[in-house]
Amino acid sequence: MLGKIAFFEANDRPDIAADRAAILPALRQQLQSSGRGAVVTPMLGGTLGICFDAGIAGEKRFLKTHLPGTAARASLTREADILARLYGSTIVLDRFEVPLADGSSRLCVLMPALAPLAAPIKPADAAAMARECSERLDDWRPDDLPSFERYLSTAARALSTLSERGLLDQTSVVEVSRLIGLFEDGFADLPAALCHGDFGPKNIMLAGTDPRVIDWEDAFLGIAGYDYLYWLTFMENRPFLQSAAFGRTGLPPEIERAILALVVLLKSHLAVCSGAYLKHAVSPQARIAEILELPR
Repeated sequence: MLGKIAFFEANDRPDIAADRAAILPALRQQLQSSGRGAVVTPMLGGTLGICFDAGIAGEKRFLKTHLPGTAARASLTREADILARLYGSTIVLDRFEVPLADGSSRLCVLMPALAPLAAPIKPADAAAMARECSERLDDWRPDDLPSFERYLSTAARALSTLSERGLLDQTSVVEVSRLIGLFEDGFADLPAALCHGDFGPKNIMLAGTDPRVIDWEDAFLGIAGYDYLYWLTFMENRPFLQSAAFGRTGLPPEIERAILALVVLLKSHLAVCSGAYLKHAVSPQARIAEILELPR
C-alpha cells in the first residue's frame, strides 16, 4: 500500500501505459531471441509493476517487471526473493534482464499462471495462511526492507490530510491519533514479523489446489498479526469485522483495533491521493467510525 501512496503523492510519477508500451517489444524480442517461442500480451491490474500474460513453449506464464527507478527495482527484487523463500522454484521460475532502447534495463520475473480462488476464504483460514507465511519466513529478512516507522510517518500525514479536507471529524481524529500513539509507545515490545503489506483476496491464488500468497511488492518489517487484520479491511470481508476482529493474532485487543484503524486510515488516504474516494459508496469517516465503534 505504501508504494501506491508514494506513487500518487509524487508530482513526477511515470506514465504506466507508456512504460508498458516501451517494454513490450523489448520483452518479446528478449524471449523470442532465447528460443522460447513466446507470445506476450499486456495485463492490466492494480499492482504498480508492469505485468504481462505469456504463452511460452505451450505453457501459460505470468511476467512482471517494474517501473523506472532504483526503488521500484528493489521492490521487485525483494518480492522475488520472498516468493523464492516461501515456495522455492515453483513460483519464481526465472529472473532475467530486459535491455531497453534507451540503454537501461529492467529486471523481469517469470511465474506460472495461477488461478483465482474458487470461493472466498473464511477468517480462520486467512489468519492461518498469514501465520504460515510468517512462520516460513521466520527471522529471514530480504535486503532494503521498509520499516514500520515509515507506516507511522505516512499515517501522520494521512491523518492531517483527511482532517484538513473535512473527511474525518475531530472526535475520530483524536481517537485514531491515540491509537497510533500506542505503536509509538510500545512498538519495541510487539512481536516483529515480515508483513506482506497487501494481504487481500486478489493476492491469494491457486497453484493447482494449493493456495499461494503473491504480490509481495509492499512487504515491510511490521507486527505479527498485521496481515490478517489488513485482510479484514477489504470491502468483501467487512461482514467479518464484528465477529472476527479480535482474538486471532495473539495481540492485545487495543493493538488489534489500532492496526485496523491504521490500515483503514492509509487506505482512505490512498483513495484521496488517487481520487478514487469520489466514487466510493462508503466515506472515510464511515469506514474509520466502523473500526472505532467495534465492541470492546
